[in-house]
Amino acid sequence: MFKRSACLLALTVPLCAPLASAAAPDLVMIAPLNQNMPLAQFQNNKLSGGILKDLGDAIGHRLGRGVVYVSVASEQVSDALAAGMADGICYVRPFWIDGQYDWSRPFIADAEVVASQQDAPPVRSLADLRDRPVGTVAGYRYPRVEQVLGLRFQRSESATMEENLRKLMAGKVLHTVIGQATLAYQMRTNHALKLRQDLVFASFKAQCAFSKKAGVPFGQVNQAINGLIDDGSVDAILARYR
Repeated sequence: MFKRSACLLALTVPLCAPLASAAAPDLVMIAPLNQNMPLAQFQNNKLSGGILKDLGDAIGHRLGRGVVYVSVASEQVSDALAAGMADGICYVRPFWIDGQYDWSRPFIADAEVVASQQDAPPVRSLADLRDRPVGTVAGYRYPRVEQVLGLRFQRSESATMEENLRKLMAGKVLHTVIGQATLAYQMRTNHALKLRQDLVFASFKAQCAFSKKAGVPFGQVNQAINGLIDDGSVDAILARYR
């Protein structure tokens, strides 16, 4: 578990000094290190681009606050939020992370899909993955797959989705579970990535979650997010990557 200290050594970006004046503290957002484009781009473990940064920047701008991003290992996200070491995180769902948080409305559309090597046996239902090694990302939860396959869900873990895709292309696994937006982006930007989208098995809209101990009142943050949704700003951000 995370523990509060003068410097948050568990995070790759230490928060050792006041973030801003007491009147308008910066918004502190989590960037999970196992995310990749189009959600997150990292340079030296610091968030440098992607949907999470564009969205966080837009929320901060709407609030009139600066934004600080902390890069956190996926297994530390819940502890960081619960302890108030960061204010919030976007692109999550209630059953993806443990704990009690304040939630925005669902607004980031995506879907879970099975991608396969082009010469792999076709996957027409999740049951077809029974006892087959399936590429997964460490720290990710796949409740629908687990529900269907149970103990016959053979996870082949990678640290990030990019590593997972490299393993797939190298033939170490024949199938992987991946976000549809991520698969489309990666195939569009990497023409050597010859994969087949076999099955869309869960469509969803992701949300933002905010700590009960956040330094920025949730009512203000939620109003800012709703404004960005309603005026088309979120759609414009997502369109840059799709």
